[in-house]
Order: sequence, then structure tokens, then C-alpha cells
Amino acid sequence: MMTHKFLAKGALGPLSGFAWPVPQGGLGGAWVEVTGPLEPCARGVHVCRPVDLAHWIDDELWEIEADGEPLEGLDCLVVPRARLLHRVEAWSDGGAQRFAEACIEHAASGAGATLAETVSALLEDARSMAASGYLALASFTAAVAVSRSDVHGSREDAYRRERAWQSAWIADELLRSGARRSP
Repeated sequence: MMTHKFLAKGALGPLSGFAWPVPQGGLGGAWVEVTGPLEPCARGVHVCRPVDLAHWIDDELWEIEADGEPLEGLDCLVVPRARLLHRVEAWSDGGAQRFAEACIEHAASGAGATLAETVSALLEDARSMAASGYLALASFTAAVAVSRSDVHGSREDAYRRERAWQSAWIADELLRSGARRSP
């Protein structure tokens, strides 16, 4: 099954510090495997479906081949084994910055012309974060701004809808558009 994973620079797991085996000579990287029962946040290889992408922003975006029976996590799948196939160069080559800017623009347009003070402050914080290179925080803050501007519905639902929109932007703009990949 084809999935994706965000990693820190150098193909490092952002939470685990695990150094993923990178693809060599046009072949996928070595398989990373776990044994025993899968458990989110404890045991297994955590990978992203398109809808999960915005929750795991980091320096590098990789296409991953996952294998085995998946276990669904909150914002990921947990699988017994996976390997890196290609780094999505479009993410590193300006796509991450374009993503953060699109998140802020989408949040501002959804908030309407008369922004509440809190929403306006959140969007200004998101702009500052994006300008400083804190793209994951910028997209998160934009989603929080949307949740604060939804006065008629659930803030959690509004936040989840916005994160789904953000994930779809990554999938549509950087993954499905035939974006360049490196071996």
C-alpha cells in the first residue's frame, strides 16, 4: 500500500530519532519492521494516508510502501513494516512554504470580512510563523483560527475540517500533480 511520511532532515523520525534507510540506486530503502501487536504511539511503523498529512508536517515528505495489516490511529495508520521509496522534492523545493501560505489564505477567507480580535491575532501569528520558517505551527495556528471563527458549529469539527482541507492541499498540489521525486 502506498502511503507517506514526514521526516526530519536526513530521513530522521521526528519523534523517535530513528534514521530511516534511504533508497539507493533507484531501489526502495530497506524495510523497517516491528514484531508483536501494533499499538498507536507505542509499537509499529506510523504512516500517513492523504487525509493525515497536515497533522505530521516536517522537513521532508516521503512516499512510503507499507505492508501488513494496518491499524488505524487517530491521524495515521500503524503498520508492521514499511520502506522509503522516494522523497517528494516538491515539498522541500518551496512546496512547504506555499502550503503554509495557502493555509493562512484559506483560513482568512473562511473567517469572513469582519474578523474577531482572537481570530485576527491567530492569523497574524500564523503569518509571522510562516515568515520565520515555522510552517507546521503556521498551518496548525491557521486551523485553530478557523475553529475560533466557526460560531455556529463545533470548534473541534471546524478544526478537523480545516486540517482535512490542508491535507487535501498537500495531496492535490504536491503528490497528485506529478511532482518531482528523488530516489
